[in-house]
Amino acid sequence: MNPGKSAYRRYTVIDGAIRNPMRRFPTIEDIIEACWQKLDFRPSVETIQKDIANMKLPYPDGFDAPIKFNRSKMGYEYTDPDYSMSGLSMRPEDITAIYDAVDVIQSLGVSRIGDKFSHAAEKLFSTIVESKGESDNRRTILQTMRPPISRGFEHFDLFYHACKEKITVSLIHYSYKKRTFNHIILHPFLIKEFENRWYIIGFSELHQEPRTFGLDRITDPVQLSKKYIETDNSIINNYLHKVYGVFPIPQANSEFIEIEVSQLGTHYFQAYPLHESQKIEKNKNGTSTIRFEMIPSIELSRYFLSQGKHVNINEPVWFKEFTKNLIE
Repeated sequence: MNPGKSAYRRYTVIDGAIRNPMRRFPTIEDIIEACWQKLDFRPSVETIQKDIANMKLPYPDGFDAPIKFNRSKMGYEYTDPDYSMSGLSMRPEDITAIYDAVDVIQSLGVSRIGDKFSHAAEKLFSTIVESKGESDNRRTILQTMRPPISRGFEHFDLFYHACKEKITVSLIHYSYKKRTFNHIILHPFLIKEFENRWYIIGFSELHQEPRTFGLDRITDPVQLSKKYIETDNSIINNYLHKVYGVFPIPQANSEFIEIEVSQLGTHYFQAYPLHESQKIEKNKNGTSTIRFEMIPSIELSRYFLSQGKHVNINEPVWFKEFTKNLIE
């Protein structure tokens, strides 16, 4: 257990002890005993005093907890009787659902969500530990692929904030293909993950159009006070809903794509639809014709090629030729 999560769990015990209507005005000794009962260890008096001081700090450093030592009762209380550290009123089924969601977050791994999101997840986890408890001996029943943290992911928080607040960013981008460095002034609008790799998409002043840059090829990103250039919502929606992958083919527009799929391949497309627009028309021999409405992308071409003889592109013809040329 890391120190941050350990502190949060003590905070929940302190919060529960102060709000306990059956034993009001708990002393530090009462809180230490509650930690022993709920967390199976006894913190020092100094640790609890420090925890209370931290809880009283304003958000985001603390919880704005209105804790006061009542000298007449010789114990702690909230000056606001309705205060709760979590600020949430949840039914048992709500807590169970959130607990399951935290399991999913943990299975993804902290490295995939950034420091700020990890901090928030730990706070959420800490607020339900007291209600849910750990006596049910929960065992791991979900495992997902945990890719190692990739180069450039340390800039995730910076780009997330830039997209959210519409802030221009200066960065250095390295091209693996050309083996050159370029200085880019980017007006980012979307962070996208594809096949366990992270990309930032935005309007590039160098290219005078929206471009995609892999986080692994970015160094020295800096937020600027320069005026942010907005990207049309229709373009953003295309990247969100019309593109498989992150690199649409230049000048390509949304159009109907048709492929012929073998009997075996049809089963896979049925089980794992490639896109929300996918429509399957089965043939009598078990093969199928599958249609999509998408913007052709490099990743889509590569995916069809990876299926070998199980997939043949019918339309559009230019996309079929483009995909053949990728082999060369």
